[in-house]
Amino acid sequence: MGAFFFISCSPSQPHGILSKKKMTDVLVDYHLAQGMAEAQGENPDIARYKYIQAVFKKHRITEAVFDSSMVYYSGRAEEFTHIYDDVVNRVQAQAERMGLEATDSQDRFASLTSEGDTANIWLGKDFACVVANPVQCVYSFTMKADSTFKLGDSFIWRFKTQFVGRSMNNEAIALLNFYYDTDTVACVTDLLRYSPKNEMRHTSGKALDSLELRSISGFIYLPLTKDADQPKPLLISEMQLVRMHKKQPVAPKLPVDTLRTDSLKEDTLPKQKSERLSPLQVRESQPKERKIHVTKENPNPIRPQKGIPQRIRRR
Repeated sequence: MGAFFFISCSPSQPHGILSKKKMTDVLVDYHLAQGMAEAQGENPDIARYKYIQAVFKKHRITEAVFDSSMVYYSGRAEEFTHIYDDVVNRVQAQAERMGLEATDSQDRFASLTSEGDTANIWLGKDFACVVANPVQCVYSFTMKADSTFKLGDSFIWRFKTQFVGRSMNNEAIALLNFYYDTDTVACVTDLLRYSPKNEMRHTSGKALDSLELRSISGFIYLPLTKDADQPKPLLISEMQLVRMHKKQPVAPKLPVDTLRTDSLKEDTLPKQKSERLSPLQVRESQPKERKIHVTKENPNPIRPQKGIPQRIRRR
């Protein structure tokens, strides 16, 4: 009786798709090229195109192969996550050696923690990718308010974006919703195109200062187009949600009332060193009696009477 052996084979890599290792190497250089282009003084779009084309030339691939590989791996979330974890670690290490992150030290939000009046309360993923197809075209999040939220809080949603490839339709929509009591909703929208750094700010204002915030939600949507030139995959990284408590008014300092100060209690005369006086100095320092000569007027003067001639003294 013949024996049959069945060998199970894993699905081979599709033709024209980069391997995981090759894709990781290309993405590392791709991100470094973006950083180097931003550091140049020339037009950032022109510089970015030149550096990215140099990456493709270095790895001997075409832009079409790179785009196809991005679409392939972005549709496989687990594989793509492993690839990008390695990419992020390698990019950070090489960027520090090349000095490409020197400007990040000036970012006052870069080292925020989850505590304090100004805190990074982001709990979602640090990295995401949206692709122009019906399944992966949206990245969204929802966050419920907790006891650390206060009336009048302000928020900044910060993230970096990067389209992987060039297209005339590279455009995404970002939206941020804030749900308050009494079914009040505040909305912030932004159009994501070429800027790599994005910030969406929300300040409550007088109308919302007295309302309690219930939850926050947001999404980034990459719409499909009817053209054959679809938007390229959009990478979203370094996401932060910064919450800032409203500063409480400080009571003005009252001026010091100088009239209440008893000036008599303060000895303004310079203090002299005490010395022992001699007997002569002691005697001279004692108060002396002064005699005052007063001439008293005679209370009963002798006056001549009327009708009696006054006597004239004869000499």
